[in-house]
Amino acid sequence: MITRDEILDSIKYVVDNSTYVKINTNNIDKIINQLQENKKKPWLDNDFLDIDKYSKNQVLMYLILCESLNFCYWNSDVKWKIEYKGKWYSGSYGLFYAISKAIKNGYDLLNIDYLEHLTIEEFDKIFKGTTSIPLLNERFNILKQLTSEFKTIVDLSKIINGNSDIELLNNIIRHFSNFRDISPYKGRDIYFFKRAILLVGDLILNMDYIKENIKNYDNMIGCADYKIPQVLRHLKILEYSPELAELVDNQQEIKHNSEMEVEIRANMIYVIELIREHLQQKGIQLNSTQIDNSLWLLSKNKEFKEKPHHLTKTIYY
Repeated sequence: MITRDEILDSIKYVVDNSTYVKINTNNIDKIINQLQENKKKPWLDNDFLDIDKYSKNQVLMYLILCESLNFCYWNSDVKWKIEYKGKWYSGSYGLFYAISKAIKNGYDLLNIDYLEHLTIEEFDKIFKGTTSIPLLNERFNILKQLTSEFKTIVDLSKIINGNSDIELLNNIIRHFSNFRDISPYKGRDIYFFKRAILLVGDLILNMDYIKENIKNYDNMIGCADYKIPQVLRHLKILEYSPELAELVDNQQEIKHNSEMEVEIRANMIYVIELIREHLQQKGIQLNSTQIDNSLWLLSKNKEFKEKPHHLTKTIYY
């Protein structure tokens, strides 16, 4: 079983060997007073799925399906949005509503036999909004792989469980290959597991029997994505080399698993740990997930969008 320490050791290796990204620890206090705890509510409350109509395994399938397909919504031309009950949604909420809308319209997406025979044309129709969803083929391939993995499991509720958040994380990455977010960097494997960490949170928030076993997210790290590095760069906590800064500012794609991309993600994760330590010294107890949530909320503010976030086409975030 992979541990929190092993994950963070891999992250620290990148931080210690980074060429394109550096952490300015002198600026970490800039963020401390801006953090506020984001108390998440069960997001199934947002009219995604009528949980009482479905079995425990079907609800688990829905959550796993959502986070398996929850990545990379940007493209170079038309922004992808989906209409649901007269409103338009993009990003994660767009995806979740698209799946929910399809289920309510008779697409039997919580039935393994149905998923097995779903065509890419039908899949495209489910997610068609202002345009086809970005990375359509990649998402379809993940769905098919996920379907074959579902077929090997008799009782999903026994597989997706655990006595701690780290055990739950390990169960996810063991049984579902699309969550194995591991990048190579200078001879080492670097563990991110971004969508798996999101799924851990989804399961704890939405499934009472899991919540009873797992009381907190204290073993989780932050979610290495696009938006939080943008916030940390604005605050001059993350500093990019001139070469990397030029690519990001001109919205040029940074290749997945390139040294630049791995360094952005790893240094972002490490900053969250430094913030956590700074808060502890002040007597404030926030775990990495709570700090990540708070930084993500800040990313919605206009001031933090002065410079663009990096662009990477990837299935992992």
